Amino acid sequence: MKNYCKLLFFVFTLTVLIITPNLQSNAMAMMDSKIDHKLTNTSVPITMPLTQGYVEGSEVFYISTEASDKGLADHLTEITGFRVAYTPTLQKTPSDALAQIYAFENGIKGSGPLGFQPNVADSQPGDINYSPLWAVNIVKWNDGIAPRELKSQTEILAAQTKNDLTVTSSGFIVNCPFVKWNGDTLQIRDDKTLTDDTPYGGGQVLKVDTEKMQVTFVAHRGFGPDGSTIYYIATDASKKDVADMLGVTFVERTGSTLLSAVSSDLYVFTNGIKGSGPMGHQASIGSTNVGDEFYSPLWRIQATTWKDPSSAEFLTMTNQITSAGSKGALTTEVAGVVVNCPFIEVDKKFMMDDKMKDNMMEHMASPIKQMKMGVDVHKIQCKSGYELVLKSTNWSPACVKPSSVARLVEIGWASNHMPSEDEIMKKDSMMKDTTKK
Repeated sequence: MKNYCKLLFFVFTLTVLIITPNLQSNAMAMMDSKIDHKLTNTSVPITMPLTQGYVEGSEVFYISTEASDKGLADHLTEITGFRVAYTPTLQKTPSDALAQIYAFENGIKGSGPLGFQPNVADSQPGDINYSPLWAVNIVKWNDGIAPRELKSQTEILAAQTKNDLTVTSSGFIVNCPFVKWNGDTLQIRDDKTLTDDTPYGGGQVLKVDTEKMQVTFVAHRGFGPDGSTIYYIATDASKKDVADMLGVTFVERTGSTLLSAVSSDLYVFTNGIKGSGPMGHQASIGSTNVGDEFYSPLWRIQATTWKDPSSAEFLTMTNQITSAGSKGALTTEVAGVVVNCPFIEVDKKFMMDDKMKDNMMEHMASPIKQMKMGVDVHKIQCKSGYELVLKSTNWSPACVKPSSVARLVEIGWASNHMPSEDEIMKKDSMMKDTTKK
């Protein structure tokens, strides 16, 4: 009887040892699926400088966010005190997506970017020719001509015809969306209180102050291609229904950039995890970022749809989208609309507060899950208090307590170094060959 009890106790103990890890694993998987990936600081106010100009004799006010020439981008950044991003991709803008703007390099002193009278544009929102993408023309008064302030393209071209001035194309393109113009302004939000649950649409502007020459936009949080936090504003869209939903300017002309090299992809989730994105789901992911060779504020919207919304994962990088797409878990489709959403700089306190960082670390996906999501094995993150090691047999990742690392290396379970890409590929190839044999 005594031996029977001992045997029964042994079997019970062994069963517990086998089952408990599986229960813990299942519990962790269930926890992962229930995690609320709610971001913080999803909508924040950003105050930007206004520049005054003229269209057909009336004052207009606009912002400057990108320029195709680095010297011009640096100059505009210096005189406005706000980053104007060097964006060489704008040089590829189709001609039918461009409007014309005139900058004076001499004549009457004023608030223009070159130190003289304000710029003159050929159109404003509502005009068929309007576009926020401006081809910059340099205006120079000829010698012996008394300069005067001109307030319309018509006046400039008439003066050119009389040989009073010379107009020269600079070859530069700028993104300068209008905020206020003759008879109208960008839609101002009724509810100006911003929270992490603030609806995406209904206007993108909180306040326009032409006395202080400032406009306050709603900056939306998203992700760059590498998972980094970015913020962007929305100013116009090439489809009217989208423009109306967002509360931005409808600009049909930018639609011609849809399939051109000047547009970048912005992945907007249409289902899956609820969040602060434009469609009420997780935050969007951009295919490029400021400083990248192909960055552009003109976003070709890629509707990103999970095959099974209940199995959706929280993604932050473009390679995760590619990986999920290759497995048939989601699809992407060009939505047929271009939205002008310049990436802008915000106060660093919004980029990632401690609360969010701790929350992300607390609910960090398992190493294997991160790898399956497309994260490079060298960039896998462990939650606080754990350290990344790679198994010596197959380089699979694991997160262990720092106190265990030395022992795991000693017994040969963990590698004593981080392998290179070549080492990983070589071992993977050897394992496949062994499996075949």
